[in-house]
Amino acid sequence: MKYSHVILAIIQSLVRERYVIQTLVIRDFKERYLSSYIGLPWAFIQPAVYIFVIWFAFSFGLKAGVTSTGLPFTPWLLTGMIPWLFISQTMIVSSLAIPEYGYLLKKTALNVWIIPLIKIYSGLIIHIIMIGFVILLFVVFYDVYPTLFWLQIFYYLFASVILLTGIAWLVSSINVVIPDMSHVVNIIATVLFWATPIVWPYSILTGNLKYVALLNPFFYISEGYRYTFLEQKWFYEFPEMNLYFWLVTLMIFIAGVMIFKKLKPEFGDIL
Repeated sequence: MKYSHVILAIIQSLVRERYVIQTLVIRDFKERYLSSYIGLPWAFIQPAVYIFVIWFAFSFGLKAGVTSTGLPFTPWLLTGMIPWLFISQTMIVSSLAIPEYGYLLKKTALNVWIIPLIKIYSGLIIHIIMIGFVILLFVVFYDVYPTLFWLQIFYYLFASVILLTGIAWLVSSINVVIPDMSHVVNIIATVLFWATPIVWPYSILTGNLKYVALLNPFFYISEGYRYTFLEQKWFYEFPEMNLYFWLVTLMIFIAGVMIFKKLKPEFGDIL
């Protein structure tokens, strides 16, 4: 009950300050690109080039064939990598968020809970742009057209944001006290990329390893994108996966809230 009261109070404060969050997210997004010569178009150029390079390499260079389920390997790979890029990059930048916005904490009465969320929503803009490019690629080269299943992308976006919110509060608060945390997050992101069925299929796992994979919440997201865009399956068709994901995500979220709340009084002195 104690946890629920704390979380409810935090959510209420974030809702009240939603316009502040919106302003800071737009500012953060612009600062990533407006300082360069080309400016905001980089927000579209970078995702487009990245997707094109992967598509070209696996379609013409490596000449990847099809997966064990009969899907073309290149769109299968792209569909799994797009959410992973969003998750991994957001984990890394959010770990450094509080020191980056430390000047605001010193000069204003900014709600510190907002700061890690800025990186999540700023990254979400880029993520949505990348999804758009992938969809365009699928339609032009693979005759994959929109279906009703595509609507559940909003569910997986919501699930990703909830998961990342817990992670961002956790790693950003620890990094203020232990600056090495950002390096640890980089290592964890690298390990999880190869430990998550992104470039290799979940079907090769046998026995208890399949259940170990289900404990990885990033697998749920990447596989969910494949269900949405390629395999035409609804998320509720996999109750076991849903149960594992939301239990793990809830634990991460609560841990993030509790640790952030405990370390928050230290931020002013350290920064």
